[in-house]
Amino acid sequence: MSNKHNLDASASPPNFGLPENSALTIEGRIERAAGVATHLVRVRDGLERPLRSSNWAMGLVLILAALAAVVGAALALNALG
Repeated sequence: MSNKHNLDASASPPNFGLPENSALTIEGRIERAAGVATHLVRVRDGLERPLRSSNWAMGLVLILAALAAVVGAALALNALG
């Protein structure tokens, strides 16, 4: 076995052909977080409107209703069979 090191290896990270602002790169994640933070500050200051103003409680109720429907159907099928 040879114990030689590869002298051609560079110290830079591998290039996977992703754009710099991709969510799969550290730079992209940092840029995305900075953009979200900037938007939130501008919304707080009244300079921008929120992207969406949905009621999360209604979504939770819909999820619970779907779960109850599935459990009810399972119980009904179990009682019939």
